Amino acid sequence: MRAMILASVLLACSRAPQGPPSVVGASQRVLPTLSARPRSTASSAFWRVWGDGRAELARYDVLTPRYGELHPAELVFITVTEPHDRRRWVKDDDAPAAERVNVLKLNISLKFETGLYPYSVLTSVFAPVDGYFAERFAPAKITLTAQEWCGQVFEALWPGEPASLREVRSYFADEGDDDATLATAPGTLYEDALWVQLRELDGPFNGGAPWRGEMVPSLWRMRRAHGPVRPLQAEISRHQETEGAETRTVFELSLGGFRRRYEVDAAHRLVAWRASDGEVARLAESARLPYWALNRERDRVPQREALGLDPRPRAHTVAPQAGVAVGR
Repeated sequence: MRAMILASVLLACSRAPQGPPSVVGASQRVLPTLSARPRSTASSAFWRVWGDGRAELARYDVLTPRYGELHPAELVFITVTEPHDRRRWVKDDDAPAAERVNVLKLNISLKFETGLYPYSVLTSVFAPVDGYFAERFAPAKITLTAQEWCGQVFEALWPGEPASLREVRSYFADEGDDDATLATAPGTLYEDALWVQLRELDGPFNGGAPWRGEMVPSLWRMRRAHGPVRPLQAEISRHQETEGAETRTVFELSLGGFRRRYEVDAAHRLVAWRASDGEVARLAESARLPYWALNRERDRVPQREALGLDPRPRAHTVAPQAGVAVGR
């Protein structure tokens, strides 16, 4: 029985080789740059909400696809503003004013199990608060990390016009260390950034009109399919739906053969979605908190229970070492 289980895990982790990756030294990496000044700036109404020093935590009840089945998952969206250094696109509270860009950062934390072994996936979207591109909250950087018992993958995309930079670090032999450019015409959108853009946090998406153009698919969705990351023709329509006293804006995405329906309420919360790959999600709990300060043991149970997250400790059968200072 044990041999059968291990064989199943190895089969799920295996991939046929497809030739060596193209490799460019990290020292040669030149990131796409933004214009010296944005086309537009964020409104005072936006900053009254998103400049309060807190993050929005939103937990979703979700069924997510993997290996041809749907799996219940822990899914949390963490949205917060923070300063970035535009030269390297990293968080930097001390970046000089000329190089500082405030971004709306969305971290999507997805955790689920496929039979025996677990997945932990984090997608991060870094969208400048001010408008540097044709569409507001277009991303300056998107990253993906995926860990499971087979290994781990890191992927990053720095959008640019007319080309974006993509980086992959993978345990798969046919991917390995790969740095490449991706042709992205002006106006290209990114599926991963729609989680921010369709909320219309500071003005209507595409002026309130239907959108059509090229879009780069989600990094995690393409990783699951082991498909190429490249722009595809896409369309986004919108309409209003009313149920009882509540009116929602519904966006319908068509991207290649993929479809997703997003529902956004009057408070600009993403409250539900469903997709053609079977994924379905509903907002369960949300709160605005300085989560980075809630890092003490006393915070774990009340804060996690308030969000509907598992508060259980994982080390009840071991005791701390006497006289040993606890490290950071």
